[in-house]
Amino acid sequence: MPVTLLSKGAEILLVQFHETKGDRVGAKVGDRLPESAFMEAAAESPGVDFDGATQTLLDGGLIRQEDGEFILTQEGYDYLYKRTGHRVGEG
Repeated sequence: MPVTLLSKGAEILLVQFHETKGDRVGAKVGDRLPESAFMEAAAESPGVDFDGATQTLLDGGLIRQEDGEFILTQEGYDYLYKRTGHRVGEG
C-alpha cells in the first residue's frame, strides 16, 4: 500500500474534518464540509501554500466532492487517525 504524502496546506485542509467549527470533535467517514470551510482555513493560515492542496486530497482519494461539499473518505480517515502517511518534507 503506497504511503500518502501531503503538503502542509493539504494536511491543514484535511484536519478541518477533525476540527469542525473550531472544536476538536473528531471525524468519521462520510462527514461533510462546505467548500467555504476550506477557503476559510486557507485564509486563516498566512504563509502556507495551498495551491493544489484540494486537488491533491481529491486525487489521493482522501476526500470526494459532491454538491458543493467535501466528504471524508475511508482513506482520509485513515490518514487522520491511523497515520498511514506523513507530510512532504517530514519523517
